Amino acid sequence: MKLRVASPRDGLQWMLSGVHLARQQTLGLASLFGLMVFGMALLLGLPWIGPVLVAMLLPALSAGWVEAATAVQAGQRPLVTHLIGPLRSASRAALLQLGGVNAVGTFLLLLLADALDPGMADAWATMRDSETSADATLDAIGALQQGMVLRAMLMLPLVLTLWHAPMVIVRTGAGVGKALFISATATWRNLGAFVVYGVAWLLADLVLSLLLAGLLAALGLGQLAMVLVLPGAMVFSGAFYASLKASVDGCIDFDA
Repeated sequence: MKLRVASPRDGLQWMLSGVHLARQQTLGLASLFGLMVFGMALLLGLPWIGPVLVAMLLPALSAGWVEAATAVQAGQRPLVTHLIGPLRSASRAALLQLGGVNAVGTFLLLLLADALDPGMADAWATMRDSETSADATLDAIGALQQGMVLRAMLMLPLVLTLWHAPMVIVRTGAGVGKALFISATATWRNLGAFVVYGVAWLLADLVLSLLLAGLLAALGLGQLAMVLVLPGAMVFSGAFYASLKASVDGCIDFDA
C-alpha cells in the first residue's frame, strides 16, 4: 500500500467519475441508494438505539459503495450484496468498531453543536406548529439553515478522518487505529483535492436544483415538485456515493 498525492484538479475528476458511473447504471445506483435510505429509515425508527446503529453501519456501507462502483466499472449491475458485502467479510468486526468510533464522535459533536446553537430545537418546534405565523416560519427556516451549516462544519473533520478508513480495513486487514491514522494522513495530504471535490458537488447540486426549479415553474408543475425531485435526488446521490471509489483510489494505491 502506498499513499498518493493528488492535485486539486483530481478532485474534479473524482466527482466526474461518479457522474460517469451514474450514466452507466442510472437506475441501478439510484435504486441502491433508495434501498439504503429505506433500511436506515427503518433503523432510525427504533428509539434510542436506532441512530446509534445507523452511525455504526455507515463506515461499512461506504466500503460497500466502493465495491458497488467497482462492479459498475466491470460492467456489472450494482447489487445489495455489494453494499453489505463488507459486513459479511472477515473485516466485519473492525468495521463495526470503526462504526463505534463514528457513533461516539458524532454524538459528542452534536452535543457541542447543541451547546453552541441551543435554538435549533425551538426552530424545529416552530416549523411543526401549524399555527405559526409566516414571519415566525421564515425566522425558523433561517435558524434551521444556520444550525445545519454549523453542524456540517463540526462534522466535517470527523468525516474526512474516517473517509478512507473502511477501505483500508477491507483491503489490508488493518486495525481501527492504523486505519484511522492512514485515512487522516491520506486526507490531509490531499486536502486541496477534497476541497475541489466538495465544491464541485455543491455547485452541481445548486445548478441541478435551479434548473429543475426553473423547468417546473416554466411548465406550471409546481404541485408535482416532490414527485419529480425525488428521482433526481436519488440519481444525484447515487452518483455521489459511486464517486467514493475514485476519491479513495486517488489517495491510496492498495496494489503498490
